Amino acid sequence: MTRVLRLTFLVATPLVLAVVLWFHPPGGETVYEGVRDDVGEWLFVHTAFLFFIPLIAGVVYLLLDGIESRTATVSRIGLVFFLVFYTAYEVTVGLVSGVLIDYANGLPAAEQTAVADAIEHLNHDDVLADPISVALFLGFFGWVVALIAAAVAFRRSGFGWGVTILVGIAALFAIHPPPVGPAALVCLAVAAVLIERARARKAPAATASV
Repeated sequence: MTRVLRLTFLVATPLVLAVVLWFHPPGGETVYEGVRDDVGEWLFVHTAFLFFIPLIAGVVYLLLDGIESRTATVSRIGLVFFLVFYTAYEVTVGLVSGVLIDYANGLPAAEQTAVADAIEHLNHDDVLADPISVALFLGFFGWVVALIAAAVAFRRSGFGWGVTILVGIAALFAIHPPPVGPAALVCLAVAAVLIERARARKAPAATASV
């Protein structure tokens, strides 16, 4: 991968996802009532999100390239938990709920209530959904641990406090609806630029010393 292509991937991925997340509907007291009028946007965001979960994890993994430390290892392990469990959570709460909401919108009012109750039950499942479930807990904290550990790893590897703070703030992406999620992704993109610039400056110095 060329340096330009690598930088493009590291910066464009979080920025594009940040734009996508701005279309995330705000929701409401119940899932069906909060999303029924914005189900198209809901499905768009969560379908895109499903593709971006591995990409955004890949961004962090590439940024850690060449850093071998305990904190970097913890970060990489956290990314695995994020990939597995946050994906399971998003498929359930995001895509499955969206499909059911879209289906309910086409039903007579009397039947919508039954489907809305089923959607609400799905979204409060202890294993896969909200507000506290196995998938959400492990996926959420997988990302948070990964980014905080990455921030420490970068600092201990000689990167400045700017990188450390920006990567730490990027942990807030686990709260993905706007404005928090998009803002955290912008911080990750800026951190990627700083990290890659620092590495580019070190490369000629390392070559000259050989």
